[in-house]
Amino acid sequence: MILDADEVIAEKDYDTLRRLTNTPAPIPAAYQILTRNYINRNDIIGRQANDGSYADKERGCGWMPSTKTRLWSNHPEIRFSYPVHELVSPALEKLGITPKPCPVVVHHYGKLDQLKADAKGEKYYQLGLKKLEEMADALIPLRELAVQAGILGRFDEAIDLWQRFLKLDNNNAEAWLNLGTALFSGGKIDAALAAAEQASELDPNLKESYFNRALYELHLGQAKKAAKRLRTLSKTQPEYHAARFMYAAAVCCRDGVKKGKQAFKKITGQDLTTAMIGIAGEELAKTLLKAERGKDAERIKKATSQLN
Repeated sequence: MILDADEVIAEKDYDTLRRLTNTPAPIPAAYQILTRNYINRNDIIGRQANDGSYADKERGCGWMPSTKTRLWSNHPEIRFSYPVHELVSPALEKLGITPKPCPVVVHHYGKLDQLKADAKGEKYYQLGLKKLEEMADALIPLRELAVQAGILGRFDEAIDLWQRFLKLDNNNAEAWLNLGTALFSGGKIDAALAAAEQASELDPNLKESYFNRALYELHLGQAKKAAKRLRTLSKTQPEYHAARFMYAAAVCCRDGVKKGKQAFKKITGQDLTTAMIGIAGEELAKTLLKAERGKDAERIKKATSQLN
């Protein structure tokens, strides 16, 4: 079982974990476990609300979910690979072991202290540079360093790293998706849209690529096209809260403040509160202003600030 120093398992899950680990497995097994990454920000679309199911462990204003393999059989051939962001996946794949879901939850508090999180990110970035140098442009260190560069806001470096990655693996939809994100963050919206389109072509089931295409279209003044794409995405992915928010934003840009306000009211609920929509609207307005879409930015701000 692997846990970091800023992570815990709740006492209520101890018995479940004991039963799981005390049951002899005829062959080596591995388990994927949900992590609740607690955060202090309430403007992140996709944030899960603290629901009291782990009242003594819940912190901040909610959490972002992530899942990874944390538990596996004590087997001599199951070992970590790569320094920094170590993985057991290569060893499991070699042994033909598919990780199973596990009902236990890990509670992660490392993102609650932003200064510590930023310092940790910088440390990982420097370690990643060393790792990339040692492994001579291998795919895994390139990917890790590109992701870390994006997290730290080093978008030009992220763009360069993703482009180097794609020279080695040009058919990787995730890499095209992330390249588009870095290009958009760096103000290169046309190129970002082209990258997202490439990701969609390579993996038609990658919902984030359709969302990003609509986001970039919105910033290019193509609200009608963005709204159509987001409407379809919201219907096929009803739990994709970011798509629901962005569809309302596209309606606002396409049809004006009155209809935009109505669209935002329709999506207001437990997962998308009025406060969250208001804050997210402010953030979207900022990026629209940077893209010289001042009229659209003003519409978004007015509609999302008048929901109460």
